[in-house]
Amino acid sequence: MCKRISLRDYCVIAVSGIALAIGLNYILLVIDLAQYSEAYQDAVEVLYAPPFIQQILYTGILVPILEELIFRGLVFKVLRKWIPFLWAMLISAILFGVYHGNLVQFVYAGLCGLFLAYLYEKYDSILAPIWSHMIMNIAVCTMTEFGVFSWLL
Repeated sequence: MCKRISLRDYCVIAVSGIALAIGLNYILLVIDLAQYSEAYQDAVEVLYAPPFIQQILYTGILVPILEELIFRGLVFKVLRKWIPFLWAMLISAILFGVYHGNLVQFVYAGLCGLFLAYLYEKYDSILAPIWSHMIMNIAVCTMTEFGVFSWLL
């Protein structure tokens, strides 16, 4: 049975997700991991080519819902029935990272996947990781659109 998530919890999840997204993006920018991944550079061109409103709709809303249903609602949930939480979290996060198809997103999505699996476990609800994933993606799209990451460097 799913726990009821309070408005306070949704706010904590949102702030935590934004902090994680900013922190990971900043670290990846500082270490300049993107220079080693042509596939990542190609992915960025595809992700940020559409108009901003489409980026929010697809990358910020639709993709997180689908990815969370697959990776937390299916993969993590099935693994969790058979193995301990930490192993299920780690395996599902690695698969989530691999699914993204390049080194930069493997690191970023893999680390986010750990957090998203934790949220699923803590709240016993797919809504918590969906909400966090949406907030993280919307935050990154918005900060990219307005040049925040360039400013941070």
